[in-house]
Amino acid sequence: MPEKIRGFYLTMTLMLFTCSTAHSQYFGAKSTYWKNERHSMSLGLGAANFLGELGGRDQIGSDFIWDLEISKTRPSLMVNYRYQFGSALYARAQFAFGYVAGNDALTEETFRRNRNIHFRSPIFEFAGMLEAEVLNFRSKSRYGLGAKTSIWEGFSLFVVLGVGVTRFNPQGNFDGTWYNLRPLRTEGQGLEEGPEIYSLFTAVIPMGIRIGYEVNKEWSFGLEIMHRITFTDYADDVSGNYYDNEFIRDAVGDLAAHFADPSLGTFIDDNGNERPLNSTGTGQQRGNPDNNDAYMFAHITATYKITQKRFKRTRGRVTKRRTRRVVF
Repeated sequence: MPEKIRGFYLTMTLMLFTCSTAHSQYFGAKSTYWKNERHSMSLGLGAANFLGELGGRDQIGSDFIWDLEISKTRPSLMVNYRYQFGSALYARAQFAFGYVAGNDALTEETFRRNRNIHFRSPIFEFAGMLEAEVLNFRSKSRYGLGAKTSIWEGFSLFVVLGVGVTRFNPQGNFDGTWYNLRPLRTEGQGLEEGPEIYSLFTAVIPMGIRIGYEVNKEWSFGLEIMHRITFTDYADDVSGNYYDNEFIRDAVGDLAAHFADPSLGTFIDDNGNERPLNSTGTGQQRGNPDNNDAYMFAHITATYKITQKRFKRTRGRVTKRRTRRVVF
């Protein structure tokens, strides 16, 4: 794992497990109102983006946010179930789906642009996560106790960290048709002296933040931005070195040879002249196996809190269930 990612991961872990929650002035430390509101469901709609070898800024590719290519943002959605097991701690199970994409034609970095590879991939992710509420301004008016007194009232900030599994499937477009790239063995996977055929599944570590706003006792809305560390470098079908393209053509076919090396073969120098560039021969670098791929989700969320009923039936009549008073 690269040093910058490891440092970010350790920082998130430290925040999640050691930070002290800053509670609003409206709730004493012994408040237990949340025990009647443990369960909630969320739906999120938003965007996905890819961080890896293909496309990106005008520089050598990286797997973190400074290589983000905004134009390749694609739609995504998520749904989750959340359980509160402490006054500021939550566990959740989540499914997310989205598309990620990349295209070397969008960068001016000489070797990436000449490589001229593109891809898209659906992302199916299942994950378990922990949330820590590190800041809240919980609304007093939420309980019918008065009007809001601050523009921040109702807002909360959460740190999120988890673990999950993702299925991806890189595809390339030729003459308007999208083809699955793994069966084409574009880096000689499974061929003589080539690398192993890669798996379409990878473990992931989701981490990020969520900002929530409580509208009332049942409903809240929010914004969630999450980075995913993966343990594969093949989400875009690019990782190692160029394999003998004629061998790929003979073993798999012309389509495989095209996707293995669609390079331009030239670059534009500082004077605007086209120059030959031979950087895609057998054994030369096609990707960077030292940096695994990553992706990000950003979602606008709507959350419904399932509150426990405060009434129960006893001997044919309805009686009010006794609950502990909330101390303000």
